[in-house]
Amino acid sequence: MIPERSDVAKSAKSVFFEDVNDIDIYIEDTATGYAKLYSIIFTRVFEGVYRVEEVFPIGDRKSVIKRHECHCSTERPSIYIVDGDLFILAGDEVENKPGLFRLPLYCIENLLCDHEAILDVLDEEEPVITREKIADQFDYDGWVVNNCDLLFQIFIEYSISFKIDPTVQTVSYPVKDFVEANTGDLSGVKISERINALRLNSVSKVGEEQYLFIKNEMLSQFGGDPQEKLSIVSGKDYLFPLLKMRAKSTVKTQIPDINFKQRIAKRCDIEPLSQVGDYVLC
Repeated sequence: MIPERSDVAKSAKSVFFEDVNDIDIYIEDTATGYAKLYSIIFTRVFEGVYRVEEVFPIGDRKSVIKRHECHCSTERPSIYIVDGDLFILAGDEVENKPGLFRLPLYCIENLLCDHEAILDVLDEEEPVITREKIADQFDYDGWVVNNCDLLFQIFIEYSISFKIDPTVQTVSYPVKDFVEANTGDLSGVKISERINALRLNSVSKVGEEQYLFIKNEMLSQFGGDPQEKLSIVSGKDYLFPLLKMRAKSTVKTQIPDINFKQRIAKRCDIEPLSQVGDYVLC
């Protein structure tokens, strides 16, 4: 077995890119193509401020936070990026501070669920149908009406379960088990069954009164804005797979997932990352 490099070794790679990077950006995601995906996004975020050619995947959330805590002060700007995850609602000791930035979304893929950017890529993939017709067939507004509340409800339940009993399977429960059609639409019945199972487990741990207190406390943070509700839903495991399914039912394309994501990353709205520059450690 080939041993994996330590987190320290992974983060130390940054010294080899000092000539092409003006800032060292450390992230969780180590999957193939994600370093490039982040570099595309943060090149846009820091345009005119810092040059970004490479970002440096370290590992899981704890590893990134640990490396930030052990960061040796230098004159080079740096930032460590972690996902919001279920901690957004369940509570988290991690706060934005010099050198550490917690995404205000569940994960970076939430940025990629920008339907206008998705439509731009689909338009490039479709040689005949106009973008307007693609948009009509994709019908993002219709998808939101059919799925937003279902996604919001199950992620409220996931967050409650995570807060009460972190051992319970939550986001790792595959979204494909909830899908009703290849258009990326969910089954209300399947979602309700899963919510009820999670609720019963939570109530068995803390009682009905405490369960309702936690749930109402979480719900009180939201109004009726669909995009605000979708920000707490996992883009990686739920939102993007559903929208990709819908995209591929609209336009026939064999584009691999990572290429699809990277092309969307060049166009998507990056406003949610507008404050990251305030936490760069110099």
